[in-house]
Amino acid sequence: MSHRRSRASRLARWPLIAVSILGTSACAALTALPEPIELQDRLAAIPTHGLPLERPVTISWSARQIPFVEAETDEDAAFALGLVHAHLRLGQLETARRLSQGRVAEMAGPIPFVLDLDHALRAFGFGRAAPDILAAMPDRSRRWLERFTDGLNHYLMTVKTLPHDFAVLGLDRQPWTPEEVLTIGRLAGADITWLAWFRLLRQRDRPDFPDILHRALRDGTLAPSSAAVAAADAPDNPGLDRALRMLAALLESRARGSNSLALAGQRTAHGAPMIASDPHLGVSQPNLWVIAGVKSPGLHVVGLMPVGLPIFALGRTPHIAWGGTNMRAASSDLVDVSGLPDSAFVRETHDLGVRFWFDTRRDSRVSPHGPVVSDAPLMPFADTEQVALRWIGHTPTDEITALLDAARARTFQEFRAALEPFGVSAQSMVYADRHGTIGLVAAARLPHRDPDAADRLIQDPATVDRWWTNLATTTSLPAIENPPQGFVASANNPPGPSAVPLGWFFSAPDRIDRLSDLVRSASKPWTVEALARLQTDTFSPSAVALRDHLAARLGDRLRGDAAWDMVAAWNGHYDGDSRGALAFQALYVPLATALWRDLGWPESEWQGGGGAWRVLAVIQGLDDTVLTRAVQAALANAVDPLERYQTWGDIHHMALTMPLANVPLVGGRYRFGRFPVGGGQETLMKTAHDETLEPHTVRYGAQARHISDLSDPDENHFVLLGGQDGWINSSTQLDQIDAWRAGALVRVPLTPEAVAANAVVVHRLEPGRR
Repeated sequence: MSHRRSRASRLARWPLIAVSILGTSACAALTALPEPIELQDRLAAIPTHGLPLERPVTISWSARQIPFVEAETDEDAAFALGLVHAHLRLGQLETARRLSQGRVAEMAGPIPFVLDLDHALRAFGFGRAAPDILAAMPDRSRRWLERFTDGLNHYLMTVKTLPHDFAVLGLDRQPWTPEEVLTIGRLAGADITWLAWFRLLRQRDRPDFPDILHRALRDGTLAPSSAAVAAADAPDNPGLDRALRMLAALLESRARGSNSLALAGQRTAHGAPMIASDPHLGVSQPNLWVIAGVKSPGLHVVGLMPVGLPIFALGRTPHIAWGGTNMRAASSDLVDVSGLPDSAFVRETHDLGVRFWFDTRRDSRVSPHGPVVSDAPLMPFADTEQVALRWIGHTPTDEITALLDAARARTFQEFRAALEPFGVSAQSMVYADRHGTIGLVAAARLPHRDPDAADRLIQDPATVDRWWTNLATTTSLPAIENPPQGFVASANNPPGPSAVPLGWFFSAPDRIDRLSDLVRSASKPWTVEALARLQTDTFSPSAVALRDHLAARLGDRLRGDAAWDMVAAWNGHYDGDSRGALAFQALYVPLATALWRDLGWPESEWQGGGGAWRVLAVIQGLDDTVLTRAVQAALANAVDPLERYQTWGDIHHMALTMPLANVPLVGGRYRFGRFPVGGGQETLMKTAHDETLEPHTVRYGAQARHISDLSDPDENHFVLLGGQDGWINSSTQLDQIDAWRAGALVRVPLTPEAVAANAVVVHRLEPGRR
């Protein structure tokens, strides 16, 4: 079936789009924003009596609305954490539930590309493995998940006033199931390789596609932005492009990158290991993390919890601390199923609810190798192709058990063994403990592919069956323990040599090299304050390497040009107040654009992470005369932006917006601020952006930070881009922004005594009937 649509058919869809826009805008306009609310009044919404608990539970709240749960049973602790997530982020949770299930049109209405997005999400089937995961879980983990879900539901079904999002998006009270929680986890575990596939698949018709694929695999850093994915040889179908951009942006926001560093005691001021991590994900509000703590018979931890999931993805216990980065492992294969008989497929019919309109149906199929993703309209396949997705996320891996048991570990060996059930998204887990051990574990489940597997984007079924017969697991993948240099670090780079191919598209080396260089060159022992400065470092090794190459070859010819002199004097830091960073970008963007145009290569190749290295590789092959002309032309183009703007922060902005900001006519109500920010594509303080010389906003990047000093159980520090509360106009909705901008963090203690001293509100939850 063709997924292209005629111009007449596209025009016929505009009335449906108008219905959606007017309907949603009217709901937003008629729903008043909540009045400003202080912490005491906000916390009064927490139910405290007649709860389905075995024993009383205490929740201590800090001034930042950071909760610490103390419970006498693990099941009560899980219930209270579910209650906390619902209280802080109920609107965000309900949106995520519908998004993970392909129910966006239930909120947005009959917008054609939204229906296509729902169709694609249903075909992918993020919840496909959820029943099997739940059935295979150990009883202890299953009960933890069930009780967390009970906590979500108790708050949802009993709270008197629902978040603003409910009225605007037409949400209602629907009880959660454990399978729905697992489905959100699977969405968060999406394979980053899919973004690279989207871009490459859309370029297969080009005569130079073999060269494009060769360069992508050679560079190994193909991590295109959602904009680059949609722009790559885009067909004349604006709706399809918008839907594909939405899908790519969704994946980009959930599964991108991070930095994580563990220091041995020999490198720290207090002689004990330290750990520092900063996840790089989508930057929309509310934040994708909740800072929380818990103490129960089986768990004692403070850390970052993904919204809606009963786990601590990174954190600190009395014994250990851990962080991690997306390994960017290849957890999927595309399989050609065109040769299978019709009887091999199971047809699925999806009933799509549509707000303001009639519900509709879409069909897809499932093959023995996974869902047939070519049945969905967003996928970049030819009409004659039938392609299935074989993904680890469609198998019953158990990340909840893995991370719960990891938080109970006391040694590196126990930590690594705990992660054995872990599957998606593959992580490089960084570890430290109070006894002095540091390490790194590759937590993943991967096929045993042939070394040249990536030479073909779409594989034959027999080959894939052979690869997937015996999967490699955490205990057979790379691990590092107590390396002699006294630190381990990860920045979305390969975690170490592996007999099993790990993946094809890793991050550029900038961040891992910068981390390593800063640690090795430090003249003083590391402290919390020093690590906080490291996390906000804006130096770009690739930009400096490119600049220095140009200076070495052309410096004498270029000296005296005002723009070049600024570039030559630049210190390499993408600080918000840097004119040199702006000057470099003013040179870099027109230079790369012209080089790729002249070569006839897809412009998306140099855009995004690793682009400066690819530009450097090209100019190294040019003779001085050709390079001089190209650089001089780019410098001429740099004059205009340098006259219009003064610093990098004049065009590089962080926007504090909710997804509701996309609602036409009234979206401005959900934009809470915009400020200049430093950082760039591959700086430690990552603030990824479109390659433009016009004012733009960060798409994703460093949106949370964590530092723990293992010498003191209460020396744990966190900060969110935003705040804890998803309730609009709450005093803790955006109260951590100033700290995030200043590179400061919020101390989050672990011991009950310190928690009590830090609390400003304490709830005692009393049991009722269960």
